[in-house]
Amino acid sequence: MKKTKKLASLFLAMVMAFSCMAMTASAYEESVVQPRIPATYCSYCGKEMTTMATTRNPDGSYTTAYKCYNSGCGKGTASITWR
Repeated sequence: MKKTKKLASLFLAMVMAFSCMAMTASAYEESVVQPRIPATYCSYCGKEMTTMATTRNPDGSYTTAYKCYNSGCGKGTASITWR
């Protein structure tokens, strides 16, 4: 009985260690990480815009305002509403 418990605990420990390694490996293989806040590109220069403010709307959605601060541009503004 004592030997069976030791063998079972060893087996469970190996299964747990393998599952931790498998999860880490699968997370490492993900090549695309989605941003938490939507991003947008400037329609004038085509580069990423900087987030100015994020506000919460009464219906529970959010609105994020963007402005282009890239050198030579500064014209682009945008806003995106998301949940």
